[in-house]
Amino acid sequence: PKADGTTQVDGWVTIRELNRAQGWSLPDEHATTIAGLVIHESQSIPEAGQIFSYYGFKFEILKRHRHQIIAIRITPPAAMTGQQAA
Repeated sequence: PKADGTTQVDGWVTIRELNRAQGWSLPDEHATTIAGLVIHESQSIPEAGQIFSYYGFKFEILKRHRHQIIAIRITPPAAMTGQQAA
């Protein structure tokens, strides 16, 4: 995690790996990768710059190539405490 509490990951990183490394509990019933989770929840392939909130986390799409999410910035609930809305 960065100093601001966010974590930047590649889209292919598995949800299980992220949960173990970060102590999170993101669901992995409907998707294996973090990109898959965002695609499942948004029911689309998001564009770079789009931001979604699921399970108390904020997901910002940093990079997309064709039909793949390449990079995502994740803000966990603890990092959002005290942040002001943009």
